Amino acid sequence: MDDFINLFNNLLQRCKTCLMKINNVFPNLRWQLQNNKPLALCCIAVIGLLFFSSARGLLKNNSAKTDRKPIAIEVHTKVMAPEPMYKTVTLFGQTSAAAKINVVNKYAGMITEVHKDLGDKVSAGDVLAQQDLKDINIQIDRAEADFKSYDAYTERYDATFQSNFAKYQSDYNLKKTNFDRYTELFKKGAVSKLTLDEAEQQMLSAKANLESLTNQKLYDGKPAYVAQRAERAEQRRNSKLLLENQREDMTIRAPRDGIISFRNAEAGNYVQAGTHLFTIVDNSALNLDCYVSEYDAALLNTGETVSVFVESLGKKYDGKITFVSPDKNRENKNYMVRVALNKTDGQLKSGMFARGTLRFLQKDKALFVNRSALLELNGKQYAFVLGGDKKVHRKPVQSGIRNTEFAEIVSGLQAGDRVITDNITRLREGIQATDLGKKEDEK
Repeated sequence: MDDFINLFNNLLQRCKTCLMKINNVFPNLRWQLQNNKPLALCCIAVIGLLFFSSARGLLKNNSAKTDRKPIAIEVHTKVMAPEPMYKTVTLFGQTSAAAKINVVNKYAGMITEVHKDLGDKVSAGDVLAQQDLKDINIQIDRAEADFKSYDAYTERYDATFQSNFAKYQSDYNLKKTNFDRYTELFKKGAVSKLTLDEAEQQMLSAKANLESLTNQKLYDGKPAYVAQRAERAEQRRNSKLLLENQREDMTIRAPRDGIISFRNAEAGNYVQAGTHLFTIVDNSALNLDCYVSEYDAALLNTGETVSVFVESLGKKYDGKITFVSPDKNRENKNYMVRVALNKTDGQLKSGMFARGTLRFLQKDKALFVNRSALLELNGKQYAFVLGGDKKVHRKPVQSGIRNTEFAEIVSGLQAGDRVITDNITRLREGIQATDLGKKEDEK
């Protein structure tokens, strides 16, 4: 019925269009038809023929549309069967050198010599550049003179102290012997009380002089009288050592073996302290540093071997996981993993992108499909199954464990079901589909 109504409407529209065209060509056609009956009958016959031919053409088109067969969608399928379910962890990152060191100068000064250039191989301790040492040499000579002066003062004060100590001790011993002698004579009545008191007074005075030296506080075994001078001499000595260290640091040396990859030093330039002068890269050992999610980090352990493919070289290198970060990175919220590459060659360099994969068994036997084969709609999951009638059937499913590639199906499907794995968005219940079998990468 709907087809007939559409056919009638199309014919009516064509007739209206035809009359409008005739009216445009013959503006007085209506008046002529009213007054000329043969002409009117002729026009009616022409319109009838046009109506009949249009109806015939529309009926043929409609019949052709009705007889046209629906085109079957080509799909790939997977036959459900219990099999081991693996999780693949992909390690993707950039290679990093064993060391990359920026060499800076500790002190400002003029550069007088540059000994290394870009690409030069260096060993630890090699001189890279030299700063002007004239001023620092003068300062060291002055500091050494100050130290010697204060060291001589210390020796003099120490000698004076020792001399006074021996003198006061000898004087005290003499005065004490005299006092003991006069005490015995006084008992026998040989000397007066006044003479004994004078001897006692001399002994006490000598004892006080001796105690003024012996009772001083000791610093590292030295009395304060001498330690004060020794400390001043030590300060001058340390000042001299600091200046000597500064002079040594003004000779810029390589901190380790490597290759010069950056140079910013020229003879005659005055550089401020902390200027980046050289960069040394040590490619004797290379690592692959990458970041993984917390789910992948939980599976990785140090000591596991991994094969790393460097895309720019088209080569594989064997490596071993040496570090799995115990804490999440604050910026990207992932965990850092380092793979130490066992053997390197001259082609492999720091900063190249590389990829490695590891497989872990999640379940011995499971029914699972690619995650791309599942359709999520209104909070529910569906899978499309190709039946024996070559028609598509949508089934609600419930998933279990997952990984980045697969999802376990715990209900809704069973072994033997032929699940469609691609063209999901084009599928509808009951449409026909042509089975192409498994994808090449899944065989």
